[in-house]
Amino acid sequence: MQTTLSITLRAHAVLLSASVAVLTAACLFIVLLLRVPLDRPGTFGLRTMVFVIAVLGALFVRHKASCAFKAALQNRQILLSDVNANGISISNDCPHAWLVQMYAELCPVAARRQIAAR
Repeated sequence: MQTTLSITLRAHAVLLSASVAVLTAACLFIVLLLRVPLDRPGTFGLRTMVFVIAVLGALFVRHKASCAFKAALQNRQILLSDVNANGISISNDCPHAWLVQMYAELCPVAARRQIAAR
């Protein structure tokens, strides 16, 4: 498996897992706040809805990461680098560096191509 493919797969798995974890925590908070009994397991429809909402959340974060990457690219806060696996270096003063890093891991080839083209 190529390095960029493994980085991309890992980044997508982490993004989806984080979305599911955040959504589950929010649902648990609401259930505890409303004092709903937890003695019945969720139905298939409920679990499907939670998964669909988590996927939509992951797509939203992916879009925000793309926008942050484009903004950092315009502000010249990203450079090509051979030091790390994804091939970019992010400036320390980049306001959304974690989103830029996420985009670089989600789309490593596209990120390097965009940096080289500017």
